[in-house]
Amino acid sequence: MPSFSDAVTAYRICANAEGKSPATVTWVCDAVRYFRAFLGEGVDVEAVTADDLRRFIAALREKRSFSTHRLTPTQDRTLSTETVANYVRGVKTFYSALEREEFIDHNPVKKVKIPKTPRKTMPAFKEEEVVRLLRQPDRRTYRGYRDFVVMLTLLDTCLRISELCGLRLDDVDLTNGYLRVMGKGARERYVPVGAKVSKELLKYRVAWRPADAMSDSFFLTTDGRPLSKKRVQDGIRRYGREAGIRTRCSPHTFRSTGAVLYLRHGGDVFTLQRKLGHTTLAMTRRYAEVADSDVRAAHLKFSPADRLSI
Repeated sequence: MPSFSDAVTAYRICANAEGKSPATVTWVCDAVRYFRAFLGEGVDVEAVTADDLRRFIAALREKRSFSTHRLTPTQDRTLSTETVANYVRGVKTFYSALEREEFIDHNPVKKVKIPKTPRKTMPAFKEEEVVRLLRQPDRRTYRGYRDFVVMLTLLDTCLRISELCGLRLDDVDLTNGYLRVMGKGARERYVPVGAKVSKELLKYRVAWRPADAMSDSFFLTTDGRPLSKKRVQDGIRRYGREAGIRTRCSPHTFRSTGAVLYLRHGGDVFTLQRKLGHTTLAMTRRYAEVADSDVRAAHLKFSPADRLSI
């Protein structure tokens, strides 16, 4: 019967061999580490029961946010249902992998269900908010022009922030009008770009991007280093404050907005699914629901029959 330490090592080796992203491996191992700490010392992997995981779920629901964080003070609220569900999903992923690879004879937590989470509204900018955001960067400076191109690209392509920051020079084919993107699960796809974005990407590469940069990352900082996700996130948040926008200003909101606008302007969910890199239509349909709600709201405002004086 393997120990938790041996099992985690085995999981890491198998997950890396399968090409799982480092973020996924870290997420699963962190969830297992918290679960093991809850169980205490001396419990082997296969000795765990379904009731152990259910007790873990109950304890998580009572846990205060940031109660074990080194830097952030404990907050007067419990963990969100999404956080609890993610811990449970991580533990179940770990055990499923161990059973599949035959490190354990049976999966003791297979029958434990992941707690349901409330379905949140998909955040998206209004079109006038997008215009205000894009007007914030000072395009006379390197950073301002780069940030303008970054936000415009996020809107047009609906890339994830990790995908955008991972773009290399060879990934940007402006002759044929597409970006080669490495998405989740190491799945490569080709994302088309519109004429306006192609023009701005070309101008950034030729006129603004440091010619003597040592990195082949497409988007760079002012000192020639690869642009990080945090810099993009912080920049968009700052521009949102300066523009007085109350909608959550983040790279993912640009992704959501781009998807909704694509559907609103006549695109279909099947091509949007490929563009977004979704493996199923389930997530893509959520963007369609937002676009449909916009249509319903517009109908209530401009209904032909309601506006008749009869």
